[in-house]
Amino acid sequence: MHTMVYHISMRIGIDISPLAGRRTGVGHYTDHLLKHLLRLTHDPGAPKREFIGFASGLSPIVLDDELDEFPYRRLPVPTRLLYRLWSTLGVPRVDSLLGGLDVFHATNYFLPPTQRARRVVTIHDLAVLTMPDVCSPKIRRVFGKNLPRFARSADAILTCSEATKADIVRLLDVLPEKITVAHHGRNEDLVHMNREHAVRQIKERYEFEGPFILFVGTLEPRKNIPGLLRAFSKIANDVPHTLILAGGLGWQAMTLFDAIRQNNLTERVRLTGYIGDLDDLAALYSAADAFVFPSLYEGFGLPLLDAMTCGTPIVAANNSAIPEVVGDAGILVDANDHDAMAEAI
Repeated sequence: MHTMVYHISMRIGIDISPLAGRRTGVGHYTDHLLKHLLRLTHDPGAPKREFIGFASGLSPIVLDDELDEFPYRRLPVPTRLLYRLWSTLGVPRVDSLLGGLDVFHATNYFLPPTQRARRVVTIHDLAVLTMPDVCSPKIRRVFGKNLPRFARSADAILTCSEATKADIVRLLDVLPEKITVAHHGRNEDLVHMNREHAVRQIKERYEFEGPFILFVGTLEPRKNIPGLLRAFSKIANDVPHTLILAGGLGWQAMTLFDAIRQNNLTERVRLTGYIGDLDDLAALYSAADAFVFPSLYEGFGLPLLDAMTCGTPIVAANNSAIPEVVGDAGILVDANDHDAMAEAI
């Protein structure tokens, strides 16, 4: 008896708008998801799939060598204008723009209308609902009122932690079976570096030497940098370390400079700005004496994986998805308990 093998051809659209400009968490997620999905298409036993990207916004999409032939259509209009059209008029239908689809995957919360295609949305976290005060007003305006509708109308929801799944069920009134949790994987391009080599590289690239404690992430209220500064100020006289804050300036970042002055840390804190070079990032993680992640809320927390990849000791907050990611690989403390954070460091 012969077994028949049927190859189903499916056309899948993916929102690649997060691949424009500087990559942060959602951009890295979209990049790696796309690469691994395309690798699956090379499996001769897998169902046949065709992927096509969709992008909006005024910034060009940046694809690296592995994706340089990936087909996509970019609508060169401001993304927020497109969001408004989708929300008020229900046009343009994204599957029509891409020549017809079976499935469209919205990788960054916003679920566009389709003619016929089924819709999948990734909800990375619900900070906009759990902690609206630490989210920028424009994020609150766009996503705060729309997320419940998107969650109800999506055919499936993807998220990156059990903690965020629980938030979605509780706050968006969604059945648990509609949600699939897929934890993020580590970045294969970021590798642990020999410590002596890492120290030399940091000295050359950043003209910096000496022991340091590291934070990596966008500098914005949700990351609780003022809390980290208060904790560090409690031990600054007892340790020789500098606190390095590696990340781009986000919403309300200018208040950070006030917090540095108020805690008398002007000479003990170093800001590197956004770091796009993975080799430099690996050097920072590999040379740091500790990685501190005091965030008030995370859907996952990719820098935690990077720190673990490089063998960096971790001190992190004990809220949201962070304990799920860190497990027993770090010391977890209350994000608002600055004495406990200082002691853990």
